[in-house]
Order: sequence, then C-alpha cells, then structure tokens
Amino acid sequence: MRNYEIVFLVHPDQSDQTSSIISKLDNLVKESGGNVHRSENIGNRKLAYPIQDQFKASYGLLNIECDQKTIEEIKNSFKFNDSIIRNLVLSTNKVHKDNSALLTQTKEDNEKDSYQEARDAANKAEEKEAQEASKASDTSSKPKENNEEAPEVNETEESQKEEAE
Repeated sequence: MRNYEIVFLVHPDQSDQTSSIISKLDNLVKESGGNVHRSENIGNRKLAYPIQDQFKASYGLLNIECDQKTIEEIKNSFKFNDSIIRNLVLSTNKVHKDNSALLTQTKEDNEKDSYQEARDAANKAEEKEAQEASKASDTSSKPKENNEEAPEVNETEESQKEEAE
C-alpha cells in the first residue's frame, strides 16, 4: 500500500457537506483495508483566483494509506460529486500525522479576526461613551436663559442701521 494526500475544495454554498465527504472517504479507505493518518476539515478560505465564479471554498484534507483500487474509487466519486469544485490526489513518500500548515494558518487567522473584532467593538463602545459624555457636558455648560445674548444681537443691528442713515 502507498501513502496519498488528498485535497479537495467544496463549493461555498455546500460547505456543510465537507465533513460528510471526509467521513465517507474515511469509511471507504477503512473498508478497503487502508489507514487514515490525518483527516482535516480546514474550513472556508479565500481562493487565489476565482473558480466557477466563486472566491471562497471549503477545504478538506486527507492523508491515507491504501491501494490503487481505492484511489480510483475516490477519484471517481470526486468526478460525480457536483459540490466538489477542485481536487488533488498526490502520492507521498512518508506518513503525515501532524496538523497541516494550512489548518494552522487558518486557526491563526481566525484568532486574529476574532481579536480584531473584539478590539473594534471595544473602540466603538469607548467612542459612544465619549460622545454621550460630551453631550452631557455640553448641555450642562450652556446658559439656561438665552435672553442675555438676544439683546446684544439686536443692539448691533440697531447700531448698524444708525450708521447707515
């Protein structure tokens, strides 16, 4: 038996099928007497270029050990599954059991995104509090009666009229 690495991309509208596809492939390999060394549902990621007018796809990755007949079955199932938009089956020299670099990067990106969202939410809350505080200080600093300001305006208008005459 040989070692293989299988990567496939699932259409973003059907990304919930990624885990079911992985489990079907797991069962197929195990039933044929092979081993599954690594199976990862990496999740949605941005594509380097659009595929079928899509800019994101859900990634799945498997590292398996099986015979050629099983690989042909897997390739055939990819061919007739409309939700899979791309696939790649590679032969590898050794067994890979640790997390893939793509999964690690995806987790780091998700952590950065969640941190950024939390920081943005905190900044918005601070801005809102500052605006409310400034509104409260503006209303308390304004004079209660505007009668004092009104005569000054009228006096200046009258003096301008006298000068014009």
